[in-house]
Amino acid sequence: MQMQQQQTPVDNGVNVDALMGAREVLRDAPAAAQFTWRAECEWMGGVHSRSTVRGFYGLGEEQAHDKIFTVDADHPPQFAASDNGATPVEIVLSALASCLSAGVASVAQNRGIQLHSVKATVEGDMDIYGILGVDADVRNGFSAVRVNFDINADASQDEIAAVVSQSQKRSAVFDIITNPGNVKVTVS
Repeated sequence: MQMQQQQTPVDNGVNVDALMGAREVLRDAPAAAQFTWRAECEWMGGVHSRSTVRGFYGLGEEQAHDKIFTVDADHPPQFAASDNGATPVEIVLSALASCLSAGVASVAQNRGIQLHSVKATVEGDMDIYGILGVDADVRNGFSAVRVNFDINADASQDEIAAVVSQSQKRSAVFDIITNPGNVKVTVS
């Protein structure tokens, strides 16, 4: 008598079929793949600001989120501020961790790997002499960024490393940080 093993389907909460379907549709409609993401930011006082995200342009027309999202940014008391939110640089680190983690879930789902937990720890080193204007030769941004993943999954360490590597290759935020595009600032 032959025993059949019952294989539990992988469910990381990612609809890979929809993602692959979108990829195929957009392959034949390159104009629809052009997106413009938006955020509005309002000064709240001091160095506290509130960004609001409502909609974006994509798939050839204006789109709207199901709800409005807000993100508060501020600085801690050590910078003579009110600490009403994470600092903008912490928000950037959070965005990187979020984008990479979403990629890990998507790639793992596509490869049939069940995730049990994913935790990303991100650190960015910065010499604040640059932003304070103490030394014009010190850059304002990060001198180094480190991302460490702690992943529990039904996979080998090599398979997990490959999932993280593929996530990094497809991460929009990783690309934004490592290959910045042109940024134009204007005043109305």
